[in-house]
Amino acid sequence: MKFDVSPFYTENIEVLINEGCLNNRLIANGRKANSLLILSGDGETQASLELARVDQRVTELVRFDEDLQKKRKMVSSLPHELQENINLQKVNYYLAAELEAYHSEMVLLEGNFTRRFYEEGFLLALHRILSEELNGSLAVKFPINEEITEDISEVVLSLNQFFIATSMGFEDGYLFFIGEPRTALPEDRIKQEVTSGLLAAILKLEKAHQKLTAVLVESKPSSEDTDDAIATAVANQNMEQMIQQQFQIRDLNEQLKNLKRDSNKKEKQLSQVTRKYNRAQHIVNHMDSNASTRYLIGDAVMGSTKSFGRAIRLPKRLLRIYRDAKSGKIGRIKNGSGSFEIEPINDGNAILFVPTNGAGLGHLTRLLAIARRVKRIDPSKKIIFHTTSSAMHLILQEGFLGYHLPSKMLFPKEMSAKQWNAMLRDHLETVIGIHQPETIVFDGAFPYAGLVASMRKKDGLRKIWVKRGQHKEGKAELVETKEAEFDEVYVPGEAGGENSMTKEGIKTFCEPVLYLDREELKDRESVRRQWNIPEGMKMVYVQLGAGKINDIHSTISILLNELLKRDDVFVVIGESIIGNRMDLKMDRVLTLRDYPNSIYFNAFDLIVTATGYNTFHEVMYFGVPSILIPNENTKTDDQVARAMIAGNAGAAIVLRDPGAADFEKAIQEALDEENNQNMRRSAHSLMKENGAQQMAEMIVQGATVNQ
Repeated sequence: MKFDVSPFYTENIEVLINEGCLNNRLIANGRKANSLLILSGDGETQASLELARVDQRVTELVRFDEDLQKKRKMVSSLPHELQENINLQKVNYYLAAELEAYHSEMVLLEGNFTRRFYEEGFLLALHRILSEELNGSLAVKFPINEEITEDISEVVLSLNQFFIATSMGFEDGYLFFIGEPRTALPEDRIKQEVTSGLLAAILKLEKAHQKLTAVLVESKPSSEDTDDAIATAVANQNMEQMIQQQFQIRDLNEQLKNLKRDSNKKEKQLSQVTRKYNRAQHIVNHMDSNASTRYLIGDAVMGSTKSFGRAIRLPKRLLRIYRDAKSGKIGRIKNGSGSFEIEPINDGNAILFVPTNGAGLGHLTRLLAIARRVKRIDPSKKIIFHTTSSAMHLILQEGFLGYHLPSKMLFPKEMSAKQWNAMLRDHLETVIGIHQPETIVFDGAFPYAGLVASMRKKDGLRKIWVKRGQHKEGKAELVETKEAEFDEVYVPGEAGGENSMTKEGIKTFCEPVLYLDREELKDRESVRRQWNIPEGMKMVYVQLGAGKINDIHSTISILLNELLKRDDVFVVIGESIIGNRMDLKMDRVLTLRDYPNSIYFNAFDLIVTATGYNTFHEVMYFGVPSILIPNENTKTDDQVARAMIAGNAGAAIVLRDPGAADFEKAIQEALDEENNQNMRRSAHSLMKENGAQQMAEMIVQGATVNQ
């Protein structure tokens, strides 16, 4: 086999054992040390302290509050003039976006990191920042123990995928690694690709580690030269075999790609044939049992010309068609009980979304967010909505089919809950009977009796409840018993929580669900031009819901008065598209009645809002500094607990029953440039990803498995 061995060039890697090599090198190299960024694995790292003593400046990012407190105590022991050389920041450095604000020629990872430290996603983000943003190098220093890794080679090989090692070794029980970012990362990296030099270095490291950790074990001494010779010999002996195996892997990968490509083509062909078959079958069924009166008469007359028997029976058939048309039976089919119902539209590919909403849009917005992404993942899915929300136009503008039954609160007070549930059951049974959905997705605080009854009637229906948490104490138990009516329960999490696709029985805990992704927002300058906002003005978005602006004692009136005291503030008041309009005639104030209003969030310097689920998580996800005023009179939703998550993280200022003085102080603090930027970073750190994508993928994958 002819092959190119250029990826396997020999690297010149220096291996040093217990020579204080890492810190000595960093301190000696003043240019790099002077712009060093440390990602601290715990609160007891030493690099920043040692650099401060040699008058070098360093920024250290610390992950957890308790670690930050430890580090601050250590720094406080230094002389005051040295303390100024150390800048400590609390940040979630596992997120690449968190590191982009810091510029350095070297990144040092030091301390007791978790296994996540050398996962591919984290190292890929570091590689991108170092190679594209910082144009620098990477240094690593952490203790070798079973919590980190049981295999030194595993760590080195993980790092080797993204960084070319120049030096590594041991220093006082710590493994260190210094490397430069690889200039190019091929899409199909062979993860165990190593050079002879790297293999020799790893063997030497492992041999040195055995010596350093050996206790009361006799070992035959050998010189360093002998160790180098053995390591090099073993590396060279296995090099040819390793290259052959790696290229064999590449050949197999290429074969696998070809097989997958052929398989995808056949699946597409099968899908096309299936759709054509379903369409043809539907037309046949329609013409057979759901035909118009005119078609049936024409078919009967034409059929009578084909045989004498049909001609004799023609008058009787025409009479039957007349009676069926007069009684309304034409256009419907018989069911098992002998009564008539509408013919099903069944292509086995429909999903029914059932959000419940009266005055708000929360449930509808979440299911629209999920449905949009289901359609992106699998365009063949038929998306159908049945909702009690009055915002039907939002469903239609997304291109989805929608059915509407008004919320019970809109009916006369004489209508009982039993009557309304019976009507809901009939509505849903009709929709389910016509479209024959494979899956029903419900979002609401409590499954109505009519919904439960209609779901039970259809066999094989996959039932999913999108059930938001964060209930007040004692309220959650009221709905737990209804979970048994569903096959799966998806729980959108809260900002700052552990929501990464964990399962407990039928429950799956996901990230918070948002209608838009970050890349869908309008940019700041285009929004300011669209609204003719003067240069230098700060834009503040207000969405509080309750209260009248012309009532001087209302919260929103007090807030507007304090905002407009400042000459540099322009206020945008958010209105619900299904709420009453405000009558506003004020300078530097406009109303925004759009859906979703969050599409403009890049333009705002500050948001003042209550702490409803959707708006709160949009503010955190899009990283807008905020003043939060939680509604403490909700039935189940614990808005105070949600607001305090952001407040404790430094992402928002929380006010409870605020007055004019409270607003004045909070506005001044939030619009301060440095505070404003810190709040943005903190808000971003609370939100990892959009749970709508996670749920959409589970819905589509589950439907595929069932088919």
